[in-house]
Amino acid sequence: MGNGILMRWPWQEKQLEVKEASLESVLRQWAALFQTVSGITVNAETCMQSPTVHAIVTSVQNRLGISPLHVLQKTTINNRPAKVEQPNHPIAQLLRKPNDWQTTEEYISDAASSLLRHGQFFSLINSGGNGGRIQALLPLDAGQVEVEQDKNWRVSFKYKSEPFRQEQILYARGGARDFLKGDSPIVDIRESIALEIAAEQYGAAFFGNGAMPLIYFKLMDGFADFQTDEEKKTFLERVKEQFGGNKKFSTMMLPKGMDMDALTIENDKAQFVESRKFIRTVIAGAFGVPPHLVGDLERATFNNVEQQDVDFTINVVLPIAKRLEAAMERDLLTDEDREQGVIIRFNLDAVQRADIKTRNESLKIAREWGAINANEWREMLNLNPISEDDGGEDYIRPMNMAEAGAEPVEVDEDAPIDDV
Repeated sequence: MGNGILMRWPWQEKQLEVKEASLESVLRQWAALFQTVSGITVNAETCMQSPTVHAIVTSVQNRLGISPLHVLQKTTINNRPAKVEQPNHPIAQLLRKPNDWQTTEEYISDAASSLLRHGQFFSLINSGGNGGRIQALLPLDAGQVEVEQDKNWRVSFKYKSEPFRQEQILYARGGARDFLKGDSPIVDIRESIALEIAAEQYGAAFFGNGAMPLIYFKLMDGFADFQTDEEKKTFLERVKEQFGGNKKFSTMMLPKGMDMDALTIENDKAQFVESRKFIRTVIAGAFGVPPHLVGDLERATFNNVEQQDVDFTINVVLPIAKRLEAAMERDLLTDEDREQGVIIRFNLDAVQRADIKTRNESLKIAREWGAINANEWREMLNLNPISEDDGGEDYIRPMNMAEAGAEPVEVDEDAPIDDV
């Protein structure tokens, strides 16, 4: 390769060599890689100009950000599999304070945003340089990270041209067509996103001009043509100034022999509103997001919104949570931890809770059939436990229940009630 700048994009099989290039020319060519037919540049940063993408990313990162993240250990209780929280585990302490400037909620929210926009999320694992206990997780800009794999299948990374080994990076990704670098959904549907941004800009420009139609000039007999191109340019600039901004409803004197007319395009005939609805549905469908979460309430009812909310958690939030869990278990836990059954899990109950009445009705059924005791019920409601003397640890079940195969209890119907 010659002297120059080499640019590689993790989600594209493209590379660009710019010889003796200035920063400005590099940026122009970088933007050209993401240019769309509509002329709008769409990448993992500019995609947030799309109202639909913004709604999707915000919804997912907010829901995952408020979900508690626990380090658990698999064990057995009463000869049954169980998971016990390990609040004092080094990784649990790390996740409560991933670094000096982010809380757990902020760190997880940013990770979800990166996964949605870039298809990848990277964090530098800072162990103090001695390979010991991890001190911090330092998030990296996914757009500046290169993922490489050598002929021996070893994976390595480069961040701003600085190399890192696989054990130095926490790497979570979505699906990858090359089995290595996460595919960016933004790049895959960039034409639809660009179309929505273009429609947004058109609407803003239209109403910003007081909803005035386009104007054009007709030259009639008697008009003395412009003597120079400079005169024509000056006249057009005067028109823009006269009909733009706060002067859009003012009048203007036209030269003799010139007439002005308006070119109108009615929004209903241009299918402006319908086009925006369709684009919104297409983008939401590409992310698997229910329409009501991006503002499409046409088919929403009181009955199906709650079910759509549950579907959103299961089909959109849960896959991202599982990818982060798997990446953290692989890159943060030690071999000893894995042998001892240590796992990392999000608790998505916080975002799947129904209304208080439905939730307590379901807990009542679980309590009456012996699945939970009073203190477990109270814990799910964020209430403090009660003592054993008050029945906090007691399990109950209906009196007419019996173990399968057990002999039925014979009752003497003639005996007094107290003797039964």
